[in-house]
Amino acid sequence: MGLSFVYPIYNEIDNLPRLLPETRRIAEGLFPDYEVILVDDGSVDGSGPFVDRLAAEHEKVRAVHHGRNRGLGAAVATGLSHATKDLVLYMDSDFPVAVEEARAALSEWTPEIDVLIGHRVGRAEGPRRELMSWTYNRLIRWAFGLRVRDVNFAFKLIRRSLLEQMRLRSEGSFIDAELLLEARRLGARVREVGMRYHARVAGVSTAASSRVVMRILGEMWGYARRRRAGATGPASLIVSADDFGLCEAVNRGVVEGFDRGVVTSASVLTTGDAFGQAASLARARPALDLGVHLALTQMAPVSPPEEIASLVGREGRFLPGWRSFAARYLRGGVRKQEIERELRAQIERAREAGLECSHLDSHQHVHMLPGVLAMVARLGSEYGIGALRYPYQKRSRGGRGNSAARLRRRAEEYVLRFMCRMDRRMVEANGLLTADDFRGFSEAGAWDEDSLTQTVADLDGGLTEICCHPGADDGVDEQLHWGYHWEQELAALTSPRVAAAIERNGVRLATYRDHLSEGG
Repeated sequence: MGLSFVYPIYNEIDNLPRLLPETRRIAEGLFPDYEVILVDDGSVDGSGPFVDRLAAEHEKVRAVHHGRNRGLGAAVATGLSHATKDLVLYMDSDFPVAVEEARAALSEWTPEIDVLIGHRVGRAEGPRRELMSWTYNRLIRWAFGLRVRDVNFAFKLIRRSLLEQMRLRSEGSFIDAELLLEARRLGARVREVGMRYHARVAGVSTAASSRVVMRILGEMWGYARRRRAGATGPASLIVSADDFGLCEAVNRGVVEGFDRGVVTSASVLTTGDAFGQAASLARARPALDLGVHLALTQMAPVSPPEEIASLVGREGRFLPGWRSFAARYLRGGVRKQEIERELRAQIERAREAGLECSHLDSHQHVHMLPGVLAMVARLGSEYGIGALRYPYQKRSRGGRGNSAARLRRRAEEYVLRFMCRMDRRMVEANGLLTADDFRGFSEAGAWDEDSLTQTVADLDGGLTEICCHPGADDGVDEQLHWGYHWEQELAALTSPRVAAAIERNGVRLATYRDHLSEGG
């Protein structure tokens, strides 16, 4: 039976010299087949180069690095994901327990145990930390019914086969509770063992800082929310790249996001200047799921302008944005038969190009306007397109631009949510497949590694669609003035860190086509 030691490290340079000698003493005679995984969580005190030296000098040691400080949970999850032995022991690198205590605890393990955890016998933290620990343990017990003596004690021995079934999302100090809650969800057999706690002799703990406490509370709320929704299990994720066909730079970004990244689907803009190229690229990638990105704003129509005069301006193009279109539409200045004629022409254009599309969505989400959605649903049924983007974003993360721009975007989001709520019954009545959650309205044009990784970690169960806008050249915006960071989004979508987050959180990349073939 092999054992993986996992040590999260953040600014622990003074504790590292004794780490390997003491680890060796713990394993000696108990687990001769062991490995040591050191996770440097963006240390700035020289810990990173030090763990690299340890890895270079000792064959049993592996060093893993975070480019920036992400938090205890992220470091622990990274270490657990790199473990290869049958049993995995997570401990703090400041050694809160003596070697003899650790050896005695490990001797308690038997094949009938899935999780072996320590709890403090005696205290060495001071009254403030003791009060906080007492309060936190009772809060966890009250919120989740988890009855263990010491949730946050950093000595947890877990079967790797059990870890592989967990979906760990915490990047902060809630990770200890999350490990135990996930173990309980999976029916694990847990054993507790008392251990004398030793205060750190070097380094500075941040566990009691207000920032850490607030992060724990936020992650607690997220776990509770997912549990209430029955969503603690795996999630399916559609990563949908919009505006495929807008221009060559966007086309390159979409196919690169699919070929080298996590993009699973693309929304084809049949009104785009580079639609022909997009169609050719899509035909060469049959695994890329497609939707029709219906447009009633900003673009040139497919139909002759004189046949849809109420939809266009003097130059024969659609109105410049959703506000001007919605104003004309709500005043009764748009003929609904002309909307249907143009939307039908856009779907037909995709079909004539040999593209099979599984779903419908729209540029600037205009398909959610009252009256327009019913038309889109009817066209989907007529053309055998069974899925629809339902852009109701349950939670927002960030956005782009200055404070005024973000505030305006938030107001627009509330308008969209209102329209979605109005049309929920109509969507359900038409039997359209929709995702359970949507992400990408507040983040449109602003996804980066951090926001995408955190969103993946924060997904509820069920099916979620992420809308994104990858492109190979930010110069596109010189003509469009949308404020999008196309290359930044492409970098995030092709980032190994994002791919690792998807794997670590047990998220299944999916498409509307897959879900339709599976019966929804």
